[in-house]
Amino acid sequence: MVQPLLPLSKVLTAAYDSGVTLFDVTEASGRAEMLLGEVLRSKGWRRSSYVITTRVFWGGQADRSLSRKQVLEGLQGSLQRLQLDYVDVIFAGPRPGPAQTEGPDPTLRLLRLEELVRVMSDVINRGLALYWGTAGGAPGDVMDTFAVARQFNLVAPVCQWAELPPEPRLFRQLGLGAVTWSPLAPGPGLEEEPLPHGRPIGKAMGRRQPLKVEDLQPLAQRLGCSVSQLGIAWSLRAEGVSSVLVGAETPEVLQEQLQALQVLPHLSPATLQELDTLLGGAAPP
Repeated sequence: MVQPLLPLSKVLTAAYDSGVTLFDVTEASGRAEMLLGEVLRSKGWRRSSYVITTRVFWGGQADRSLSRKQVLEGLQGSLQRLQLDYVDVIFAGPRPGPAQTEGPDPTLRLLRLEELVRVMSDVINRGLALYWGTAGGAPGDVMDTFAVARQFNLVAPVCQWAELPPEPRLFRQLGLGAVTWSPLAPGPGLEEEPLPHGRPIGKAMGRRQPLKVEDLQPLAQRLGCSVSQLGIAWSLRAEGVSSVLVGAETPEVLQEQLQALQVLPHLSPATLQELDTLLGGAAPP
């Protein structure tokens, strides 16, 4: 574990020293959770000084669902690998709708949603997580999840792990901030999470067509930045976005990505409109 731990430690240290305090993992990649846990333990940073988010759903091979059993066992496994008493945010996803074997029965779907909200409330009441959010949920599912929480006086989700651009009504009506990633920069290791039908999730969501990169070159040159920096800056300015996830294998790559913050003041309304046309309308391949 020493070999992969050293480069990761350097990247995380560079991120932390630069003011990056949110680190996102998933139970689907237990190795990543173990490495992150080792780094956090070796650094001895104050627990209140960083935010850990993780996602449950993929871990259980026999029960790929959001059942009470799956959520509790998945989170407990994550905490053990992370060597933490709690995570700051636990995301549940993808969409909390009916399994294929359940059919379109609306009553069964609502029961599933209620089970999800109840177990998330239990997780928070136990102190295993501070907040919870949805991941990859269709807007209608997220709205219904929020309604179920309010109906039974349970803990409602506070954020969403979502591709760009996030659904505006989830922010405007529910106040759900989005944890997302740039369409033009390495994101949260999506290729590690296979979809049930075998297609990598990275190819199904969040990946924009590569031809858009060429279209952005003139604009990036005009602003004096790289295309990836421009994509990150645009992501940060999107409505409802709370955090943008980036991926970096070296401290140098990370520092190059963080320079996107210097681009923000130069994004005029006209520039943003141009970027929205080039990026916001881009569809996954």
